[in-house]
Amino acid sequence: MVRGTFLMTQSSKAQAMREGSFGFLVQTIARSLDAKMKTELKEAGIDFKLFPNLRMLAEEDGINQRKLGERLNFPEYFTSRNVDALVEAGFAERRPDPDSRRSFLIFLTDAGRAKAESLPPIIKRVNDEVLGDLTASEQTQVVDLLQKVAGVAST
Repeated sequence: MVRGTFLMTQSSKAQAMREGSFGFLVQTIARSLDAKMKTELKEAGIDFKLFPNLRMLAEEDGINQRKLGERLNFPEYFTSRNVDALVEAGFAERRPDPDSRRSFLIFLTDAGRAKAESLPPIIKRVNDEVLGDLTASEQTQVVDLLQKVAGVAST
C-alpha cells in the first residue's frame, strides 16, 4: 500500500508540474486551436497551411515572398511552397518586382481576396469557442498577457 501511495503521489506531483507549465499549456491550447481551425477551414474550402498567407496578403498585398515569410516567421522553403499552392489554387499571382529582377511580388486574385475576407468570422468563431469558459474581461486579459509574453504590441 505504501508503494501505491508513493506512485500516486509522484504521479500527482508530475501531473501538477505539467499542468502548471506555461509551455505545456500553450502547446495544449495551440494543438486544440489548430485542430478546430483545420476543421473549420476545411469546411470553408481553405487549406490550413494557406490560411496565414491569405490573412497576411489581405493586410499587405503586393509584398515579395521573402517579406511574406518574414512577417509570418516561416522559413523560405515553406513560404515558397505556400505561395506555389496559393498560385495553383488561384488565390494569388506572382508579378515581377519593378525594384528587383530576381524577385516577384505576391498579389491576391479576386478569388484569393474573397477567401481572405471569409476568414474573420471563422477566426472569431474558433477563438470564441476556445475562450468560451472565460468572461469577456478574462479573454482580454489572456490576450494582453500573451501579447506581452510574445513581445508584440497590443492594439
